[in-house]
Amino acid sequence: MKKTTLATVLLLSAMMAAPASANWFFRPDAGISLNVGSAPNPTPNDLRILYGPLRYQVSAAVLRDMTGKSVYGENGEHLGMIAAVDERHRIVEMRIADGRSVVIEGSLLINEPDRVIAPTLSMAEVVAAAA
Repeated sequence: MKKTTLATVLLLSAMMAAPASANWFFRPDAGISLNVGSAPNPTPNDLRILYGPLRYQVSAAVLRDMTGKSVYGENGEHLGMIAAVDERHRIVEMRIADGRSVVIEGSLLINEPDRVIAPTLSMAEVVAAAA
């Protein structure tokens, strides 16, 4: 009797300890309601947006590789070009079309072979930061 009660209590407490945000497949606030068996796996970009870029630190070599590449924003729009990189502070200087510069944290950027993606930045935000 004691073993059954103890097992029941342990099972219920384990169920209550799981955070509600741990369910990737059902998030009504994000408009996602999928069956576990048919849902796609989250991409690295999805995880960066959900859990923040600080988990994915950018190395100095990755920052150096970004120099001279085009930057594309959250909607696929061309934001500008990486003009300079500060490896020590892990920031990049991006030049937008009108010639102004914007400083962006390197952890907000994703380096790809032919471009840099800023999945959380829009053109409006970049222009506002340049002002």
